[in-house]
Amino acid sequence: MKNSVVCAIGILLLAACGGENMPADKSATVSDADLSGNRGQVLSSIQVPGYTYIEVRNNGRNVWLAGNPVEVAEGEVISWGQSAVMRNFKSSALDRTFEEVVFVSAIYQGTDAAPAAASVAPREQSNGIVRSTENAAGYTYIELETDAGAVVWLAARETELVVGQRIAWQGGSKMVNFSSPTLGKTFPEILFVSSVK
Repeated sequence: MKNSVVCAIGILLLAACGGENMPADKSATVSDADLSGNRGQVLSSIQVPGYTYIEVRNNGRNVWLAGNPVEVAEGEVISWGQSAVMRNFKSSALDRTFEEVVFVSAIYQGTDAAPAAASVAPREQSNGIVRSTENAAGYTYIELETDAGAVVWLAARETELVVGQRIAWQGGSKMVNFSSPTLGKTFPEILFVSSVK
């Protein structure tokens, strides 16, 4: 009887411990040195209508990204394009305020690589004339006409602007069908920028 019990325990231990198919700890597969710049390892993701929030490990810290909808897996290494940091960003879809979220123009997976210095907006759209502004939740939403005659929307930290004023911006992250519940408005396309001048 003792031998049967010992044998059964041994078989159970071998079954529990054995196996080359045990899942690896994905969070430890990439060193912090390999996760610098616009490159990070996915820790979690949340899908909401129109875009995806992704928590990544980057430069030795956890960072939240927001971009157009994409499916990513925990442990996957991704990179991203142009970005704009927003502080104390309130997501009504999640009923959550992010201390800091980085809005990104694109997410690149697998062997894809983010372009080194790609510009989100064409050069002629780097400045324009303010047509209207709306402030909400610490941000200014700016409707402007570019030098090329196009009408575009920007979102930046709350800034005092006057209709007719010429402004300029650098970089940014384009979001498609972005909803602002605070304004009760959906923007077909809006460019999140760090600041305007």
